[in-house]
Amino acid sequence: MAEAFLPPGGTLPGAEGEGGVPVAGPVSDLVAGMSPRTRTLVRAGLRACEWSTFPRRFSRLPRERRAARLGKMAAGGRLRRDLFLLLKTLSCIAYARDPGVQAALGVTSGCSRANGAAPDPPPAPRLEPEALVPPDGVERCDVVVVGSGAGGASAARALAERGLDVVVVEEGGYHDARDYETDPLAALPMLYRDGGLTFAEGRPTIPVPIGRCVGGTTVINSGTCFRAPDEVLARWRDEFGIPWAAELDAEFAAVERDLRVAPVDPATAGRNAAVCREGADALGVSHGPILRNAGDVVCCGSCPTGCRIDAKQAAHVGELPRAAAAGARVRAGARVTRVLVENGRAVGVRCRVEGRDEPYEIRARAVVLAAGAFGTPRLLLRTGATRRAKAVGRHLRIHPACWVGARFDEPVRGWDGVMQSWYVDEWQDRGLFLEATFTPLPFSAHWLPGVGEELKSGIERFENLGVIGVHLSERSEGRVQSSGRVTYRLRDDDARELVYGIARAADLLFAAGAVEVYPQIHGVPRLAPGEQTALADGQFGPGDLRLEAFHPLGTARMGSDAAEAVVAPSGETHDLPGLWVADASLMPTSLKVNPMVTVMACARHVAGELAARLS
Repeated sequence: MAEAFLPPGGTLPGAEGEGGVPVAGPVSDLVAGMSPRTRTLVRAGLRACEWSTFPRRFSRLPRERRAARLGKMAAGGRLRRDLFLLLKTLSCIAYARDPGVQAALGVTSGCSRANGAAPDPPPAPRLEPEALVPPDGVERCDVVVVGSGAGGASAARALAERGLDVVVVEEGGYHDARDYETDPLAALPMLYRDGGLTFAEGRPTIPVPIGRCVGGTTVINSGTCFRAPDEVLARWRDEFGIPWAAELDAEFAAVERDLRVAPVDPATAGRNAAVCREGADALGVSHGPILRNAGDVVCCGSCPTGCRIDAKQAAHVGELPRAAAAGARVRAGARVTRVLVENGRAVGVRCRVEGRDEPYEIRARAVVLAAGAFGTPRLLLRTGATRRAKAVGRHLRIHPACWVGARFDEPVRGWDGVMQSWYVDEWQDRGLFLEATFTPLPFSAHWLPGVGEELKSGIERFENLGVIGVHLSERSEGRVQSSGRVTYRLRDDDARELVYGIARAADLLFAAGAVEVYPQIHGVPRLAPGEQTALADGQFGPGDLRLEAFHPLGTARMGSDAAEAVVAPSGETHDLPGLWVADASLMPTSLKVNPMVTVMACARHVAGELAARLS
């Protein structure tokens, strides 16, 4: 399969074969380390492809016929297209991460600050792995926080600084700039749930990569820091009965101060930012530099695999060390399997620690769930005491997004600048937010059109690529089940909005000088200047789009109505005293912007409510 996707010839080596780049072995190793469910899905897809050419097996066809078969799969029905994208993604990650390929392209993926300055000193002594080991038996505290990402870390710090005894428990391991993997295939199982292959199954199936490590998704995100718009927070107050939602200015200001949030400097943002800015200026639309938590970083090519200089103020760099300095204890490598309930109240959690036969328990006066919009509802559903809350696991929002690339005649070399750098908010009233985002080659090569020589040719011209991401604050919803299965159905009207956003991204790229655009729409592999106007005729539905998403929200939503919400405005669940939620799952609607800062502000507020209750 890898040989068919990436054949020999041209200026780059092919995949596999004599002198080729190894792909099959590294991909097999990656799949072997995934969850049983994901591993089963991948293997089933491979078997389906292998026997799709019955009576002959796919693997025994000549390479040209294999490539042709993959091309037919890409042009087939929705399920075949989903399978095609999965197989192409795995092949391209393994191929494009090869040092020889990157050297031939002149690609670098380093991180650096303005004038070569060293990173700022951390706000508190960094966490050390030996201090994160869970003890045997039972540990006791005032509050146990499940999850160490944006919400969990912020809640833990706020609680510890109010004098409460706090334990943070995290399923993943601890990693920082001292041991991040530069090879994406090694970094994926280290930092991501399911090796990065978490999906929302539906029409279409959408990858939703999320973190699984100390610091959660803050370790692997792009560090973008926007406050939720005022109209969103006002809706939470007026429609969902959350009185404090529109009064978060103090929490927002504190988060931004602690994260050292600053706008990207246009002078050092890189050429991909300039492409977006020039296109926006030419069209006369609203735009500006993205706010980030990485200070004066001028080159950041490793965000998806951990900031190599830890300039990005991820939770394991800022909030968790602050929490630990206030007395909180962080436990890594412990998977929470159940919330303990006694006499109708949450009293702790039970965990499994790899390599131990006996469970590890944490007994507490209160439990805070901050395992994310996928993990928190699973625990709520497994607890049982919250099952009468029909909203548990429902109302999932993910901000469906589309990678829109474009080829320019001159080099862009997007890897030389800031990964996520410039925004266009002209169409935010329609829920659309566009961001110039240049992802590293291993995570973007599969979005280039075609297979075989066509795909290889696109990779060879990678330095000429400019990219704008289109995000939608959607009305569509999904569901998380207790088994961990995630389903999501994109509505027709949301699909139309995404197509509109893709056309607007194409407008920006063409206005900046692009010669062709790659819109990620079935049957439209590329657009020439002017052809984007035809996208608005409504002929494309949800199943025609190739999407990804990074912001799961809403599966334990907050609200005053116990019949429609899981969590009360205080942050405590309606059904179970002592059980609180402080992560993205409590958000009752989509946000229109990247959610990290809003998650942290809400978590701090919930922690304040809980601390007042316990005192």
